Amino acid sequence: MAGKAGTKVILQAIGGNAFITIIKFIGFVLTASPSMMAEAVHSLADTFNQILLFIGVKQSESSTGEDYATGMGNARYVWNLVSAVGIFFIGFGVTFYHGMHSLLADHHESAPISWIAIGILVISFAIEFWVLLGAWREVNRQRGQMALLDFFRESDDPTVLAVLLEDGVAVLGVLLALIGLLLGQLTGQNYFDAVISIIISFLMAFLAISLGITNGKLLIGKRVSVAQESDIQNFIESLPQVQRVVHLNTKIIGSGQVRLAVEVELYGENLVDLKSLERDVQELRQTDNPTKVLLKSNERMIRVVGNHINEMEVKIVERFPEIVIIDLEIN
Repeated sequence: MAGKAGTKVILQAIGGNAFITIIKFIGFVLTASPSMMAEAVHSLADTFNQILLFIGVKQSESSTGEDYATGMGNARYVWNLVSAVGIFFIGFGVTFYHGMHSLLADHHESAPISWIAIGILVISFAIEFWVLLGAWREVNRQRGQMALLDFFRESDDPTVLAVLLEDGVAVLGVLLALIGLLLGQLTGQNYFDAVISIIISFLMAFLAISLGITNGKLLIGKRVSVAQESDIQNFIESLPQVQRVVHLNTKIIGSGQVRLAVEVELYGENLVDLKSLERDVQELRQTDNPTKVLLKSNERMIRVVGNHINEMEVKIVERFPEIVIIDLEIN
């Protein structure tokens, strides 16, 4: 997620889903509809899960403390994973159980249609669609010219994606719940309503598993894309001090935060200060204590290499600002 715009999307989702949860439970009380119950539980799960996403974003933006040497950038991945678990057990588990209970019940006659319930679903659809559009705009802003599927695979911030997917499933769920109510009235049976409830539960299971896999990869230590690593390697090898990159590894440690480990071979002749070296040669010819001259030359060489390493790190960060930690070794 990129800053305030992404946080705004989450807050919109929390507010919208909290309101929808209340009116859907009212709709369930009025209709005793299994699919309305599924939708109410779905929205309740979405509300709590998006609160968890918000907590994760705020923690990940916290300044580095003594206990977190590399910052708390991956806190959002932890809370996103907790959110995915919540969607699975609360959203899928409760909804599937209620749908199966309704499907296997002896009494299958559909309750009379409630236009209040229909109105609730229409209002829910409008709010869910509004939140979905906000998340969609933020995703488009973040991905730029990148293909949508590539962005889904390579994004280092699944928070807005979570809101997008949750509300996409929610919009579809509202439509399915409406279909379930109408089919129940047309047939006089609530089989369809119960089946719709079960379908909604499987949509939530798919959502939870997808988000769990995505955040699990980021917590384990996902690399940046091959193209990004290639760009980083080519840039480092273009530096005048570098002969070649021996080894390069990256690790995403937060949204827009990458740790780089790189081992390079340097051009020795490019590091030598010829004038200082010539003075050392003259001193060696004239001194009675060559060890002192060699020690001084060696100390200077260490400082020179250190300065070149610092210079390379500065240039790397200027070119790739997402790299916040560099472990640079000389081969």
